Amino acid sequence: MRAAVLNGIRSLTLDERPEPALSAHDVRVRVDVVGLCGSDLSYFARGANGDFVVQEPLVLGHEIIGTVTERGALADAAIRVGDRVAVHPAWPSPRAGASTIDDDLASEPSSFLGSASTSPHTDGGLQEQLVLRPERLRRVPESLDSRTAVLAEPMAVVLHALANAGDAIRGADVTVCGAGPIGLLSIVAIRQAGAASITVTDVRAEALALAQRLGADQTVDVSVDRAIEASASVVVEASGVPASLEAAVRIARTGGVIIQLGMLPRDARPMTLSGLVVKALTLAGSHRFGGELDASLVALERAPECAEIVTAFVPLASAADAFDAVADPAIAGKVVVDVSGMLTRCRSRVSRRRQRPGHRGARRGHAPWRG
Repeated sequence: MRAAVLNGIRSLTLDERPEPALSAHDVRVRVDVVGLCGSDLSYFARGANGDFVVQEPLVLGHEIIGTVTERGALADAAIRVGDRVAVHPAWPSPRAGASTIDDDLASEPSSFLGSASTSPHTDGGLQEQLVLRPERLRRVPESLDSRTAVLAEPMAVVLHALANAGDAIRGADVTVCGAGPIGLLSIVAIRQAGAASITVTDVRAEALALAQRLGADQTVDVSVDRAIEASASVVVEASGVPASLEAAVRIARTGGVIIQLGMLPRDARPMTLSGLVVKALTLAGSHRFGGELDASLVALERAPECAEIVTAFVPLASAADAFDAVADPAIAGKVVVDVSGMLTRCRSRVSRRRQRPGHRGARRGHAPWRG
């Protein structure tokens, strides 16, 4: 089978690997589509994501939709051959419909797909097949196409973070800082949670236009207008830019809640956060998710307009182009790798950018992990 392997910083090769062996308790999943996020880009561009540093070849990708093609003899019967499934990237994970990990799974060694958090690293979805425990799979509703369903993992991250605000979102004026894929999904989730109004800030006109189509009541281009009044009782910081967190402190009303959803850089830098004290604000960080994958599929099924968030996709053989697209500020929305070829009938903005002069092709690279 084919796999896109990260061998060094900005070095991605398309390798042939043997099919993974199927044990009695596992199922085999054909990987169909994989969404890329900022953590994937960080591994690709810098060789690390936060505290997790790549030390060996790694297959990235943890936002996965696939199809079950084979079952082990003792695999959980709830998942059948032919099922289209969303994959929980963390293991162990709650079973379908549960919010916590059952006792019989709690002692399993922990891992996360496409991550350097363990040694050896755990390969992710940028390969044609995965062998997984069926307990971490969720059936995709028939009415939800795979192009939209691939947003299930990031939507689960959003739902987990918004839970930090409790009931504060219902009837509230909410501001979302950042109209990247996580910020855009936040708009949909906040609207479904019953917010009174949603304001979205960004520096890209195209991203703000997409935010408005997804339900933002007001958008603000902060490259032009930085004088936003303290008008939000809940602020979702979704960009991961330190200046945006400072802005969130300014925007929040006294007694308000700031949900830090964007991944902030790990290096030290000065920030003006005195407003946290003066306004008695609550700052809540959030990382990954637990049992929200089921709810995220329901949320996406209720919001077919989320299909607009997927704005670019490439085939597995050109996966390096997808990482270029994630890094390109001109491309708003989610970038997806079409591993099985199921989306090839659609045209991609990225496909029109490929093979440009000086482009980093899939076999060009630097600084391999191993000589």
